[in-house]
Amino acid sequence: MKVMIIGSGIAGLSAAIALRKAGLQVVIFERAAQLTEVGAGISLWSNALRALDKIGAGTVIREQVEPLLRSEFRGNDGFLVAASFPASKLEATLGHRPVIGMIHRAELVESLAGCLPNDVARYGYEALALRDTGKQVEVKFTNGHHEVSDLVIGADGIHSRIRSLILDSPPLRYSGYTCFRGVTKSPSSIEPGYLGEWWGRGCRVGITTLRNHRVYWWVTINTPQGLRIDDKRSWLCDKFRRWAEPVPELLSSTPDDALIQNDIIDRVPNKNWYRGRCLLIGDAAHPTTPNLGQGGCLAIEDAACLYHLFSNSWTLDEILPAFVKLRYSRAAAINRDSNRLGSMGQWSSKAACWMRDAIVKQAMPIIGVNELLKHARNVDRFLVE
Repeated sequence: MKVMIIGSGIAGLSAAIALRKAGLQVVIFERAAQLTEVGAGISLWSNALRALDKIGAGTVIREQVEPLLRSEFRGNDGFLVAASFPASKLEATLGHRPVIGMIHRAELVESLAGCLPNDVARYGYEALALRDTGKQVEVKFTNGHHEVSDLVIGADGIHSRIRSLILDSPPLRYSGYTCFRGVTKSPSSIEPGYLGEWWGRGCRVGITTLRNHRVYWWVTINTPQGLRIDDKRSWLCDKFRRWAEPVPELLSSTPDDALIQNDIIDRVPNKNWYRGRCLLIGDAAHPTTPNLGQGGCLAIEDAACLYHLFSNSWTLDEILPAFVKLRYSRAAAINRDSNRLGSMGQWSSKAACWMRDAIVKQAMPIIGVNELLKHARNVDRFLVE
């Protein structure tokens, strides 16, 4: 069977690795002129690392990640709201190490691409139209090229062209906040393996470490949708000038060209992930907000699920609905919980934020392990068989 994958991000590359391992012929088409990935850091929870093991890419990626050692919540004045259990206790509870590995998104994509032969991916091909005959699918590209395959997988992200060609989709949903991201040199005050969220009123700052003495930080701020800031660094430095260190230091030390801004959007979960011989995976199927750090993990799990299904002697008519049945409930639960956490983190009234911080402080010692590990532990059976 020949499979055509549209998109060479985390979802597309992981799927290509998985399907080749299952013995299928795979070709990737990517609209960018070369292998690129716009982004900063990304968290790979143990569920994603196990999925990478399943498809044969785990060893390569594990060499690139920075393992989590401890995490905490602080207020904007630096006051410690709650410290989670140390990573060693989480690892003992989960039975897996590391619980979380942090990696630069570009390095993850490059490492996944390195698991494939050079001729699998073709760049500069933007999907324009497709025709499903019932036996094969023909995709036409904007450069005039046509390609025919037995299955098309849309792994082309939240603004998926393939999704728009095969389905009537619910509109994208704006979370109410925008996100700035950056990577800079790690200051001496932040030890390797640190992960912290600093919560204010209507804004949050996240700080974590990457390999090679780097820090990945992110900022979420309640704003109208579509607000764009020209001088991002100056604007951020002014807005967070009264926050405790190392927040101002991280913002001021990040080069302008390393700052990224994206409105945080997702889609109300729905089960419309395929039609005919066309299937959606990753953000094209089930976009989620980044508050749980599980978006990229879900995409990698999708790939492991495809490997599981195609390794059995099933027909395509059986595999596509089985994929949705296996994946929908988990993706929808993560979408829901991520939205709830993000909404609480973005509360802006003084009274609500005081109550939030008090709840987090009291609840963390009681329910911390279960909540932190819920989605990492509740993996689908195909990851552990």
